[in-house]
Amino acid sequence: MDGDIIILLIGVAYLLLVLVIGLYSMKHQKDMDTYYTGGKRFGPWLVALGVSSTTMSGYGFIGLTGLVYQNGYPIFMIGIFATAGIFVSFLILAKPMRKIAEKFGSMTIPDILEARYNSKAVRAITALAILGGAIGYQMAQYKALGNMLQTVLGVDYQIALFIGVAILTIYVVAGGMISALWTDFMQMIVMVVGSLIVFIGGMNLVGGMTQLNNEISSINPDMVNAFHTAGPIGIFAFISYFFIYVIGHQGQPHVVSKFYMIRKVSMLKWACVIAASTYAITALLWFVGLYTKVMVQRGEMAAPPSPDLVAPLFIENFFHPAIAGIIFAAVMAAIMSTSEAFLLVASSSIVRDIYQQIIKKGEKLPQKKELALSRWITLAVIALTFLLSLNPPDLVGWLGNASWGIFVASLVPVLSIGLYWKRATKTAAIWSSSLGLVFSIGLYILKVKEIYVPALDTGAIAFIISTAAFIGISLVTKQESSEVFEQISKKNVS
Repeated sequence: MDGDIIILLIGVAYLLLVLVIGLYSMKHQKDMDTYYTGGKRFGPWLVALGVSSTTMSGYGFIGLTGLVYQNGYPIFMIGIFATAGIFVSFLILAKPMRKIAEKFGSMTIPDILEARYNSKAVRAITALAILGGAIGYQMAQYKALGNMLQTVLGVDYQIALFIGVAILTIYVVAGGMISALWTDFMQMIVMVVGSLIVFIGGMNLVGGMTQLNNEISSINPDMVNAFHTAGPIGIFAFISYFFIYVIGHQGQPHVVSKFYMIRKVSMLKWACVIAASTYAITALLWFVGLYTKVMVQRGEMAAPPSPDLVAPLFIENFFHPAIAGIIFAAVMAAIMSTSEAFLLVASSSIVRDIYQQIIKKGEKLPQKKELALSRWITLAVIALTFLLSLNPPDLVGWLGNASWGIFVASLVPVLSIGLYWKRATKTAAIWSSSLGLVFSIGLYILKVKEIYVPALDTGAIAFIISTAAFIGISLVTKQESSEVFEQISKKNVS
């Protein structure tokens, strides 16, 4: 059988399995709570693999592999920092978020923030920040999906993107968070296996770690350092990645929203270890960027036309079609798992946080109406991000990084500091989140247009500004009481 047909059949089989899970999960959807949180009934393995798979994403598998091809080992600092960030997020946010969700019926991050600051304005601003960041990050996922299916199916990017989005639409709109977590579980297993196959197979292909590093060093010595001495990923980028991926992991709504879903608080410690370790294993796929650099230098592979095509072209060139099919399924798994999470996060920002809680002033909608509305809004977000992704403004890696920056600047101060610091005020939260949103988007646009290209990452700069504003304004405005602190201090939530 022709190799391309084998790859195609494995890819189609995987996509059909995802569709079946989505359609099966549809019958378990009863209301907005089950659609967005799955009903808070899952164990540590499902929650942990949901956290790690959505942290990795198509941005990680496709985008960061391409950036490793361009820049070398400095990009691996993102993986090291993100692994640490998973531990930090669980340590700081998991338990209080789960307890607050139990007390106040929270389904979204803006739910928690309104309870903390007793402010609809804080809810509205953070919902808009989540929506803006989610659309940007979803563009990165769609571009990665289009690049992958373009290679697998041998069709134009736009056609490949349409096929992938069509399948994604059916299982996300139908199944909601229940299908999301079950497919995350299945997909993360595929991702771990696929990453190990590629890491070991590619390492054997280039002749081992020493040989790999020697050849990469001969191409550019800066590529084997922790950060560049003369290249674009210098010490300021290193510092920026610490802010965005260690501290900033707490502001990623597609990840921390999983904390709502665990059955018992006591299960969180196991989920933390599982999530961090599985994420670290999947990051081994980034070595494909280095393997490709070596094979191109040796003349055994043509240089990829775009960094975003590094992973699919290397896999297609050097692995047996059956293995390549499994690996392609793993990469599609990463893209699909994060896409569904972001689509549900973006949809909940509109339906739950803006429409129901602000426009309708908290009015309880009939279950069938709120579920139908959630599905229609999810469909609308899919359509919008699809259109924007037909001609995206940047590489997958930089789109994803910019979106992380939006979440970091807009959410981390008001959420992570605010849940522990009683002195924090709603005025400070409003200004902090607003400044974080404006500066993260504004500075990124200036950078893309090459009007202003700062040494620090734009998201890191916006985070520093929003944090300083949050602390400074809190100190000069009147402190308000909050029921949230009573709930966090309780010991009796299981």
